Formats: sequence, structure tokens, C-alpha cells
Amino acid sequence: MNTVKSNEVLKVDGLTVVHGDQKILNKIDFTLSRNEVLGIVGETGAGKSMLARALIDLLPDGVQISEGSVKFDGNEISSLSAAKKRNLRGGQIALIGTNAKALLDPVQTVGSQVARVLRAHKRCSQKEADAEAIELFKKVGIVNPEARAKAYPHELSGGMAQRVVIAMAMIAHPKIVLADDATLGLDATIQVQVLDLLVAQAREQGVGVVLITHDLGIIAHYCDRVAIMRQGQIVEIGSVAEFLTKPKQAYSETLLEAAKARPVPMAESSKVVDIAGQRPLLDVRELLKLFPTANGVVRAVDGVSFSVGRNETLALVGESGSGKTTIGQCLVKLLSTTGGEVYFDGQETTSLSDNQFRPVRRRIQMVFQEPYVALNPRWSVRELISEPLGLVPEMDRTSRDKRVRELLDLVGISQQLADDYPHELTAGEQKRVGIARALSTKPDFVVFDEPTTALDIRIRAQIIDLVRDLQKELGMSALFITHDLNSVRSLAHNVAVMRHGKIVEVGETETIFESPSHEYTRKLLAAELPIEHGAAGGHSNGATPDQRKNDRW
Repeated sequence: MNTVKSNEVLKVDGLTVVHGDQKILNKIDFTLSRNEVLGIVGETGAGKSMLARALIDLLPDGVQISEGSVKFDGNEISSLSAAKKRNLRGGQIALIGTNAKALLDPVQTVGSQVARVLRAHKRCSQKEADAEAIELFKKVGIVNPEARAKAYPHELSGGMAQRVVIAMAMIAHPKIVLADDATLGLDATIQVQVLDLLVAQAREQGVGVVLITHDLGIIAHYCDRVAIMRQGQIVEIGSVAEFLTKPKQAYSETLLEAAKARPVPMAESSKVVDIAGQRPLLDVRELLKLFPTANGVVRAVDGVSFSVGRNETLALVGESGSGKTTIGQCLVKLLSTTGGEVYFDGQETTSLSDNQFRPVRRRIQMVFQEPYVALNPRWSVRELISEPLGLVPEMDRTSRDKRVRELLDLVGISQQLADDYPHELTAGEQKRVGIARALSTKPDFVVFDEPTTALDIRIRAQIIDLVRDLQKELGMSALFITHDLNSVRSLAHNVAVMRHGKIVEVGETETIFESPSHEYTRKLLAAELPIEHGAAGGHSNGATPDQRKNDRW
């Protein structure tokens, strides 16, 4: 007869997973109770996603559990029959993954997909399943659920699709929800809506939740306990409050310190007009960019004005689709402008031809959001970094090779990687190559488009430190385009907030974060999940954005 603690729904004991001779997970131990949110945090390759799959005995070919056990309600999962395992997956234990649209069937309506999950685990008619799906759509905050149920995945926003996936996970009333980086890449406001919703639904139904993430802000604000994973092992597990106050392991402390914001001091040289009374390095006036579509004209950038001084970083923040990246591409003339003026060091650039802009291009560069997409996969690191040096005709091959070595050292990449190709690099190394490439011509101004998005905690901190050091050493100015609010305070002197193609508020970083004046800015900042707030006030366990806002202000 199985004995299990009355409130314990999952028990993992000595779980070891192997692929041939390689140990992917090594003696994992933890328990999960009903109505508990356990956070599992770790860097890429720590084994978090493999753990989620091992918990439902759904491992890839060639990967197997070599020892240990996973018990659900006291029953060993691996010993269940194939039919019982199918009922367990989605019925008793639900898995929510990253990129909701990729998880949904593109040729079926979302309502029918959610209803199908219910019918697979509960005896009911199609009509009853459809009605229950629509009712759950209401609970997860989907507006006009009857109409949305008839929509296909491509007709939904990323946040709406994630809500559908949550509904799909909850409709069979599971006892456990495994959320594997379920909000990765979502806007800050959408992320907190999805997390608030998931945790609230779990609390309401008494479900145990495992939140797998690399974001300590999520851990601080939503979890009861946290497990720190490294190289396939849990190196520390305990209450979130204890972890935020005093982590037990050196590695845990390193992660915690890397996730903290380190505000950039405002120096005299970082003002829009410097102490010598010179003009700003970049002056954007009433910038306009229109895109014609089948449904009319989209005003992607709608009369935007801002200035960036020498040795200054301006953060451009806002949700996806607000026009941030479009502005960056207009500044480096990857996109033509519809109207307005851009003055770089006193020279108007929007009216320049490509040949006329060529000398300016040496002084203004861009680091792209997705380095793997932006880097030519057929070129080596050496070729990628040296290619922009073609803008410097006086440099011979020897000078170029020397400059490449200098840049590799500058961005912290081993010279041994010079002949490697992008696919052979880690995400952090790809980001660094993109930065080195942008810096190769010694520009005065760099546009950084989402340089810290979706990076591991320590890699993100390293990129932030790198940009700060480069600015200090080279005296460059920068436009930092992002929706990663936690990075803004560590990188930017000033902040401009964008919404629907317009700048709604601009000011010094600390002023904006401490006392925002615009309603939208307050909404955006209420979605921030700083670990400092979690450490000071305890975790929110699914508090609403308004509650978090009231706690801060």
C-alpha cells in the first residue's frame, strides 16, 4: 500500500537521466504539494526542460531514466501502463511550453483544440466540451470568447495564444501544471498577465505548479519555494524568502547578484547638451514612418522627437509593435523615413543618398536583436567582424587582422574562436560577435536592439557590463531598444517610453522609474519584476499588476 503525505502530489527521489554514458540529470530530489508554486531556475543546459519531460516520462529517443523515481499521488509514473500514462499527460499533469503558437495546431480553431483535450480525458459531448472551453476562455481573460474560440492560432497575438495554451492546460482540471519558460519573449505587461492568470487559476483549483524559468524576477514574485539547477543537479532548494535574503551556495549567490540592477550614475558628460554647450550627437525631429497595408496605412513611427548626448545612453522602451525597432532601423537607414529629420553631429541624414551616407555609416552602427539571424552563417567570426572594415579603405589586410584581434579581446571572446562559425557559438558569444562587428569601425553611436533578451542570468549581466565598460572606455553614445525593464536601470541614463508609434514620456531613468507621470508608463512599470522588490516585500504569489504598483508607489 502506497503511503503519501496528504498534501503531497509529486515526489521525485534520486532521479537520474542518461543519454548513453552522459548524465543529463543527476540524483534530483524534491516534492511538490497541492496549492504550491515551486520555481526551478537555472541557465541554459542546466537540465530544466529535460526534467519537465522526465516528470511525465516523455523523454526523447535514446534518453532514459537510469535510476530514481517519480511518484504522482504515491504511484510510480514509469510503472504505469501506456494508457494510464496518456491519461496522466494533459489530464493529471499538464505541460505548458514556450512559444504558444508553435504548440497549437495551425489548421484547427483554438476552441476545438481546447475542447479536444477535455474530451480526451473526460466523457462528455462535443457541445459540452465546446461550452466548457468558452467558459474557461472567459476565466483566462480572453475578450469575446465565443468569437475567439473560432479563430485560428495565426489570428491571435502572442499573449492571447498563451492564454489559450493555459486554458488547454487547465481544462481537464489537472493536479499539476508544469510551465516550462511559458512566458519567454513576451512583453512585460503580457508576461505578468499570463503569470497572474496561471497562478490565480492554480490557487483557485488547488493545483501544484512547477515554474521553470531563467528569470529570478519571476521566482521572486510568484513562487513559494525555489530550486537552483546547475549541470543537471539541484544545488539548492528552499523558500524564496530565504534564497533572496541569504542563498546557501556560492553559485546561487552569483546568480542573485547578476540579476540585480545597478543604476547608471548621471554624469555631467551624459547630458543631452554637454558642459561645453555643444549640440547633441543625435537629434531626431518629428520622425515619421508609414507602412501601407491592405487595410490602410500603419503609422509605425508617428512624429517622434528625442535627443541623445555624447557619452549618453537613451533607453527606448515599450511593448512589441510600438515602433522601437523601426526607429533604430531608420537611424541607420536600413529603412527610409516618410517624414521628419535626423541630425547626426549636426548633419541631416534622411536626405542623404546611400553613397553620401557611407562615411556616416562608419560612425553609427547597429547591434541586431537576433544575432544568429543577422550573422551570415557562411562567414567565420573573423570574416564577420572584419567585413565592416571595408568602410575604412585605408586599412590593409594586416591592419584588419590586428583590429579583429583587438575587438575579440574587447568583447571578451577567445581568439581561438576567430575561425568558428555562428552555429558553433553560444547565444552569449553570438551577441558578443554582433557587438564586436558593430564596434569594428569605432563608431560614435550604436543602436542596441534587444541586446539582453532571452539570455541566461549571468550572460545578460555580462552583456550589460560589457556595454557599460565599452561606453566608459570608448566614450560612445547609444540607443538601447528593449522591453527588458530590469536591464534599463543598469544601462540607461534616460528613458523614452513608446506606445503606438509615439513617445508618451521621456526623462532621467531614476525619475521615470520612481515617479512616472503618464498612465501607460505606470502600467508598463507595474509589470516589472525586480528581485529587489521581491526581497524587500516578499513574493507576491500572483499579485495583480495594480497590487505590485501600489506596493512600489
